[in-house]
Amino acid sequence: MKAQMYLWGLSLLPHIGSITTRRLVEAMGSEEAAFHASLEELQAYGCLSPNQAEAVVEARSALDVAGEWERLAKRQDVGLVTWLDDNYPQRLLEIYDPPPVLYYRGAIECLAVPCVAIVGRRRASPRGLGWARRLARALGAAGITVVSGLAMGIDAAAHTACLETGRTAGVLGTGLDVVYPRCNQRLYEGIPASGVLVTPFPLGMKPQRGNFPARNRIISGLSLGVIVVEAGERSGALITAMLALEQNRDVYAVPGDPADSGAAGPNKLIQQGAKLITGPEDVLEEMCLSGQLKLPLQGPGQPRSPEVASFAGDSRAHKLLESLARPLHVDELAMMTGLPVSVINSSLVELELAGLVEELSAGVFQRVS
Repeated sequence: MKAQMYLWGLSLLPHIGSITTRRLVEAMGSEEAAFHASLEELQAYGCLSPNQAEAVVEARSALDVAGEWERLAKRQDVGLVTWLDDNYPQRLLEIYDPPPVLYYRGAIECLAVPCVAIVGRRRASPRGLGWARRLARALGAAGITVVSGLAMGIDAAAHTACLETGRTAGVLGTGLDVVYPRCNQRLYEGIPASGVLVTPFPLGMKPQRGNFPARNRIISGLSLGVIVVEAGERSGALITAMLALEQNRDVYAVPGDPADSGAAGPNKLIQQGAKLITGPEDVLEEMCLSGQLKLPLQGPGQPRSPEVASFAGDSRAHKLLESLARPLHVDELAMMTGLPVSVINSSLVELELAGLVEELSAGVFQRVS
């Protein structure tokens, strides 16, 4: 464990990223030697400037690496895995700059099974939230770990839905003991019970602008593919998709109405060669997993999902769900059910937020299978 301790110590020093760490360890011959590198060695092998090398030496002199390592090991709520450990996520080692250290809470082994990322914008539409829930719920039930960034909107919807059927991984842009955004406190507390929270950042690290590109690289690096549900033309979700392509990962996109700003990102990705998907079956087929992972089929003898159960006393909602076995316009629903359009629109919003129906185009809805 001595090598792991010094590798962890290197991760705490300023100006020492993953590439510099690898250079130093290879040049010096061991993690311990790299940690104790001189000013001259830091400049020569780490490619640091004189000022950067001095900052490293100063920070190192103030760090009781052995004492801090021992205190970290005694914590029951924090796990640590490094490049040198067998349980470090193997897919992450394939990328150009994997983090030397990951802090985690929960079951790190859920990153050893096939993983798929679901990402999108924070201010998501009801349609986007419904898509995220539908995809995450089905992929989770198929045995896939759904990865996302624990942000508001699409990320939170994907994590929450996946927890109903399987396991999810939340990648943080903060220290493991910092909840961001605060509105996701319950989700943050619930994920470790059947999934995992991971971060490359040390305990106490607050959210900083530069942290989130690193988080996005890990999201795509852990995954076999990245699904973009909704995104503007300049968004973090598109950055994650671009990183996925650089890392030789598949990119999937949910198409949308060109008039919707949230569809601009996915539609642009499809134009550039991303795989258009119409449901979770497409993802499994593209990943060549459809033969070994089966999506659950909800038959009459199976228990209803919590969302369906929540509408048990709402006859209007049930009437709409029964009618929407095929795509229908709101006007057609009004003719079939005899309900006022205003009532139908109100019920459809609730059903869409619950992930039970989706809007295929303006005013046209279908029940989510």
